[in-house]
Amino acid sequence: MKRENYQYAEEMLLKVSRTFALNINVLKGELHYAILLAYLYLRIADTVEDDPVIPASEKERLLGLFAAIFKEKRINTERLISFISALPSFWTTSEDPNHHLCVHATRVVPLLDDLDESFAAPVRDVVIEMCGGMAKFALLQEHSLSFGWFTLESVEDLDEYCHYVAGIVGRLLSRHFYAAASGIKEQDLQKMEQLDNSFGLALQITNFVKDVLEDSERKVCFMPEAICRAHGFENSPALFEENANPEARAAVLAELVKKAWGHVMEGVEYILLIPRRYMRIRLFCLWPLLMAAENLKAIGDGHIVFDSVGKVKISRQDVKRIITSTSRHFYSNRWIRKTFEDLKPC
Repeated sequence: MKRENYQYAEEMLLKVSRTFALNINVLKGELHYAILLAYLYLRIADTVEDDPVIPASEKERLLGLFAAIFKEKRINTERLISFISALPSFWTTSEDPNHHLCVHATRVVPLLDDLDESFAAPVRDVVIEMCGGMAKFALLQEHSLSFGWFTLESVEDLDEYCHYVAGIVGRLLSRHFYAAASGIKEQDLQKMEQLDNSFGLALQITNFVKDVLEDSERKVCFMPEAICRAHGFENSPALFEENANPEARAAVLAELVKKAWGHVMEGVEYILLIPRRYMRIRLFCLWPLLMAAENLKAIGDGHIVFDSVGKVKISRQDVKRIITSTSRHFYSNRWIRKTFEDLKPC
């Protein structure tokens, strides 16, 4: 039965995220399973937080129930069943793979008990913290949407939101890499922990810039109000008005692109702290960071995001090229640095 549950976990990973499946499947052994399970647990939390129908107060309750499952060293089965029982009833018959994963959480959550504590403890910590952060912002989002839009006031608010949904994942990775790779020493871990938040923020902020039009369709904008006002807009939603100044609009995005690039380059330094002999760990980190960098290059000064008919994203051919080139040069710190520096605008 346990083998079937691990197979189920692998299958669900492919169904809920092909991109992360590519990265996670390059890893082997206990590190692979630890990050696989962590991703699925965070996907469950994200499915609750991102649901367009569930009221924020109920999201807060559900996320609290889910977090409670992880507050002891062994998974609390009774709490797990309570969480599943509290989910919307229609999820049991939904064809959405995310809903399927949630209502069948008994197949994946108890697998955490199979992991060594050095892998399990970081997973418990990140699930609990992320659920708390998601609940906080779900309440803020509902309150804001009652007035029309969900927006963030400052860059600091953006950083806090990104920390909860992406930055703490960087911390999880650092602790897992340290547990899996004896060549990563404690002093290396300390340096990695100074950069791992940036590794997560690089990916998240790139997605926010890339998806700005898509987010606007649901009345959400992650471009901070303070930046928008600095470029002459009354507020963030004004970016999407028909008569919005295209130069000012691009300038807002350009500030976020610049911020994302700063995090990307810190992410590069994070990767270079991983000893060269750990090919799979380096590739796991290189692939998403290089894809983010190529997306940022395509976005450029921001004009294309509003002018393009479709969403800005790299092609499948680009993805194949990234996989091939990094697989050949993963060991070369010089090649890694130069590749990112060549993509970064002057």
